[in-house]
Amino acid sequence: MLNQAKTIFIVGIKGVAMANLAVILKKMGKDVTGSDVSEEFITAGLLKINKISWQTGFNPKSLPKNTDLVIYSAAHQGINNPQIAEAKKKGMKIISQAELLGQLTKQFKTTIAVCGCHGKTTTSSLLSYALIKLGVRPSYMVGSSSFNQYLGGDFNAKDYFVVEADEYGVNPPHDLTPKFHLLNPNYILCTNIDFDHPDVYKNINSVKESFLKFFKKNTILDSGKFKIVNKNLILCADDKNLLDIAKKLPRKSYLTYGYSKDADLQITNSLIENNYSSFELQCHPEFISGSDSKKKMLNHVQHDRLSLGRFAISLFGEKNISNTAGVALTLLNLGFDPEKIKLAIKGFNGAKRRFEKVYYGNNIYLFDDYAHHPNEIKASISAARSHFPQKRIVIVFQPHTYSRTQTLLKDFSTSLSLADKAFILPIFASARENPKQFNISSKDIEKVQPGNNIMATSSKKELFQLLTSHLKPHDIVFTMGAGDVYKLKDDIIDIVRKIK
Repeated sequence: MLNQAKTIFIVGIKGVAMANLAVILKKMGKDVTGSDVSEEFITAGLLKINKISWQTGFNPKSLPKNTDLVIYSAAHQGINNPQIAEAKKKGMKIISQAELLGQLTKQFKTTIAVCGCHGKTTTSSLLSYALIKLGVRPSYMVGSSSFNQYLGGDFNAKDYFVVEADEYGVNPPHDLTPKFHLLNPNYILCTNIDFDHPDVYKNINSVKESFLKFFKKNTILDSGKFKIVNKNLILCADDKNLLDIAKKLPRKSYLTYGYSKDADLQITNSLIENNYSSFELQCHPEFISGSDSKKKMLNHVQHDRLSLGRFAISLFGEKNISNTAGVALTLLNLGFDPEKIKLAIKGFNGAKRRFEKVYYGNNIYLFDDYAHHPNEIKASISAARSHFPQKRIVIVFQPHTYSRTQTLLKDFSTSLSLADKAFILPIFASARENPKQFNISSKDIEKVQPGNNIMATSSKKELFQLLTSHLKPHDIVFTMGAGDVYKLKDDIIDIVRKIK
């Protein structure tokens, strides 16, 4: 279907995943257009740069007549979108974004899927960046509009394809099939497992089962026993949920990384400096590609471990160091030299909306971060405190989806209370849910732990008034959430400039 299609129409083209997919398809030589709502998206510039046009709204009469293939996602009514219904009526071929991405993975010699409930965008972006710097011209699709100076999706050579693997459902509530089950990767790098999508999964156990099924695609069942094709699973040794399901896999099928002394690639001696983080990596000799003489050049740490030396990244926090170790282990497993890996990762400064520095002035920093789950909020605050000790951390948080807010209400309150001040905006509804079906608000997060550091706001106007009265010089301010909170940056910068 992918190879035959020449003219492709994407419903919801301004979503990050859809926009990146549009760029890839355009660079593959396809004629790509689409549709979306009128609201401004972070991907608008990406589409314009690549000369990809789109129409406003989902008028079925506006569906181009010469379309070979129509792509949809879970957003904007999914399979029930008016333009999808029109495509069916006219006999056009339609396909979900997840299924098309699965077909796309088959186009490459080596596909590496990066999954995990947190950190997968930073990790997949870093892996893509490293492969670019290693000179192998990778193709890739990550969950951000950009990282460093690169687009979030690109099509180059067919040797390597890095894809961010999403555990969300194909088209909830009609099709709850996890999207990453439709992928066909050669390698899987997994950062963690958590309960993040209550509209798709019943509990953490159902999430774990979903990941286990995905991992088992990378092994072959032979005569009732697992036949190991390759050590093509790269798993974080510090995540309990991940280790729980790893026990159900043959030990020879995966490698581990992390701070744990049991990790195949262990992080040691980590340091947070002013502008970067550094750490040492130790591993078993058999993981190092190259000659014996090259191995002898490495410093022995223990009788069964070798030091790969110190690595440095322009990111902060234990989680980002861990994500970097996962990338390093993946690249080692692909046969790249450790010294070249050090150089390849050094210049990476993060993906768009991941601890992104937006402004500095009046002795106040403003960052933007995509954190939308309690554990992500906790990790971002921890990283900020490690980099800015003795300074106040002020969060402007916008909850994303009513279902997630309702299910994880207490956890949100606990995580946000770790900030010195947390101002909570009204809930940003997903395009996939109906707010009228829920009885929950931002005020409920404040009620869980009443005090002075968590304050729910009813409007942007009220938020700006509170920021004006509460911000102080030397504060570290974050806009945080998966909605459109990042659009407040200009107003917040105006407030910051006036702080005395």
